[in-house]
Amino acid sequence: MAGDLVDTQATDGVTKLGLGDAVILWRSHPSAIEGALYRPLLCMVIQGVKEVMAGTHRVHCPAGHAIIVSHDLPVLSRITEASPDKPYAAFVLPIDLGLLRSFYDLVPDFDDGQKDMAALRSYPADAGLTGAVARFLALAGGDVAAALLGPILLREIHARLLVSAQGAILRRFLRRDDPSNHLARAIASIRSSINEPLSVSDLAAQAGMSKSSFHAHFKAVTGQTPGQYQKDVRLLEARRLVMESSDAISSVAFDVGYESPAQFSRDYARKFGHSPREDRHQGRARTRAAPGAAMPARERPTAGARR
Repeated sequence: MAGDLVDTQATDGVTKLGLGDAVILWRSHPSAIEGALYRPLLCMVIQGVKEVMAGTHRVHCPAGHAIIVSHDLPVLSRITEASPDKPYAAFVLPIDLGLLRSFYDLVPDFDDGQKDMAALRSYPADAGLTGAVARFLALAGGDVAAALLGPILLREIHARLLVSAQGAILRRFLRRDDPSNHLARAIASIRSSINEPLSVSDLAAQAGMSKSSFHAHFKAVTGQTPGQYQKDVRLLEARRLVMESSDAISSVAFDVGYESPAQFSRDYARKFGHSPREDRHQGRARTRAAPGAAMPARERPTAGARR
């Protein structure tokens, strides 16, 4: 697949395919560890190697493998194999959970049990998924029937993800009473008010679970405790503000919910390896945006006024 799809002359960054929100991400050199907020997505590595970490969940994704992310996740990732002659290339497609749910009456019964709850998974892509992606990319290359066939191929890619052996976490979304659905709502609550104190009791009540059950399910899915998750989302939003605004570092700290700028700077440096001022002045934090790997404006966490 790689030999037919990789353009060694491509410029580092994102190539929009013109069909939905799908893109190709290119990198000609290995990367440092980068922080990002992943929304639900498929990332199929065409060439090169990528590693992704979300709390205790860690995946290694060489060429021919696919990453599935089922929930919004703050992650650390790095590209470990890429060169100008053999660049890293990956097909990235945001997952449409509404489209998955529209398949409810068509999906065969699977005995998924309570396993496979991790929201971050990597596996060798099967021939069906690889073929569907290859046809989608060929279509995006200028086929006159792209507008007609593109939506059909997007449906096929979603369907193949849903019925794959590794698609259990996606199939769980089809069951309204499944904990994964309740956790998605709780995650949305955390993200929408990152500057507010975290109440695990309130989140558990919102999810219809006991506090202990919520905590266990949350960690099984995200690889983190609710508190760790909120801190990571706060720091990712803070990094965006540090790099994109001229606000004082102390103002950024307050805006994302920290009461102590000194504690904020310590957490920031521990997370990203550089202090906020180093990131701002040295320009070492860059947004390597692939849809699903960045926070579009409409999806950024809400950082309220200074407290």
